[in-house]
Amino acid sequence: MLDALDTPGVHHALYAVGSMALFSIGLYGLLTRRHLLKIFMSLAIMEMAVYLLFIGLTTQPGRTAPILSDGLVEFAGTADPVPQALTLTALVIALAVLALGVSMSIRYHQLTGTTDVETMSALKDP
Repeated sequence: MLDALDTPGVHHALYAVGSMALFSIGLYGLLTRRHLLKIFMSLAIMEMAVYLLFIGLTTQPGRTAPILSDGLVEFAGTADPVPQALTLTALVIALAVLALGVSMSIRYHQLTGTTDVETMSALKDP
């Protein structure tokens, strides 16, 4: 009976539902919070939800990493490394953008004393 839960369709559905839940949490935080750091955290949560969905839908149960070891001579039964490499690259870029945004918001708070996005009138065109 529990063997039915170990099918690729169930795994993909769980990844999709989990990533939709994370994305919804991030979107809620993005739309309701006005603090700069909370906005950046919400964006990071939304990005992680997209990465989870991408990796979850491209993996298949029973596949191994594409590494030739233990006497293997061909890549049979291995997972596709391209989605994993793309997601790893996107994670590094997202972390750099998050670090830049957080550092800029900390500096903006030091200069103006506020982190509320509704009171940010200094960034508007004159």
